[in-house]
Amino acid sequence: MKHDPRTDAALDLTLSEISALTTRATRGAGRSWGEAEEAAEAACWLARAGLDWAGALLEVLQPPEAGADCALRTGIALADAAALSGPPNAQRTINSPCFLLPFGARVADQTGQRIRVTVADTQIVLAPGACPVMAGPGRMSGPAQVTLAPDQQDQPPCPDWPQTHRGTVLATEYARLTQLMMAFTVPTSASSQAGAGAQGDDND
Repeated sequence: MKHDPRTDAALDLTLSEISALTTRATRGAGRSWGEAEEAAEAACWLARAGLDWAGALLEVLQPPEAGADCALRTGIALADAAALSGPPNAQRTINSPCFLLPFGARVADQTGQRIRVTVADTQIVLAPGACPVMAGPGRMSGPAQVTLAPDQQDQPPCPDWPQTHRGTVLATEYARLTQLMMAFTVPTSASSQAGAGAQGDDND
């Protein structure tokens, strides 16, 4: 992967790179290891779907506005509840609606039912094991009111996932995520350098 911070071109990352970057950036933003792992899985899901994973991640890592819930924490809670009590029927104001979609997909997988997510004039159908189907203008930034409920409408089969293991990110977004990631990196110190490298003669 080549990164030129002087431009805002789209950079190409593998899903493994997206996962690693997301995990460290989420930790750098002060979230727990559990949330970082969940965020990494969600970011890879969004990348596979061709959605703006980096923009959604940066939005979800900002403190939510007053009256809006965190998409990451809300998604984790909804998915956990669905595993015990079935698909939810919920309406909430979410700070980053796009980042809620991977968790809606997990609800669909866990319950074996289609889930419909409505964000303003955009509707997304999430079927078990399938690629999401979106109808509407597709504006998924927040805060916005989001409805998540079982899909009762007759729908054609959702498409299979595309055979891709990569995603894109703008150079400016990559730089911002890297800055967050560096906040999680332990700075070099004299003591850490003193213990680095070979400390003895390993010649026989």
